[in-house]
Amino acid sequence: MKLPKKIIDANVILRFFLADVESQFLQAKSFLQLIELGEEDVLMTEVIFAEVVWVLSKVYNIPRTEITEKFSSLINYEGIKTILNKDIFLESLRLYAMHSMDIQDIFLAVLSKSKDLSIVTFDKKDFKKLGCSFNEP
Repeated sequence: MKLPKKIIDANVILRFFLADVESQFLQAKSFLQLIELGEEDVLMTEVIFAEVVWVLSKVYNIPRTEITEKFSSLINYEGIKTILNKDIFLESLRLYAMHSMDIQDIFLAVLSKSKDLSIVTFDKKDFKKLGCSFNEP
């Protein structure tokens, strides 16, 4: 896949979801409408994905199910491009809505399962819940 020439930052997605700074919300909404239709392409990285989920949850106390619903919709926009398969992001959000674990651990679990990898960790409890392969260093 050829990468887009632009990378979207978390603050654009956050302003769009939160609509808390009207001028930035309107700019973000306009830009994301182009992305939704595929008239613009942007790369969304794993770091931005995790940051958006973390900020919405920990700073704004938005429920996991609401985060999952809103963010899943945005990830499916035609112009949102990811280096990893979008299904990894979507499955991570689905599991995030069901578990109390951090999005980073859930993402690692989903990625490890999708690529048949083992996670090197001391945190066996959470990864065991998600049924992925893990071991200590």
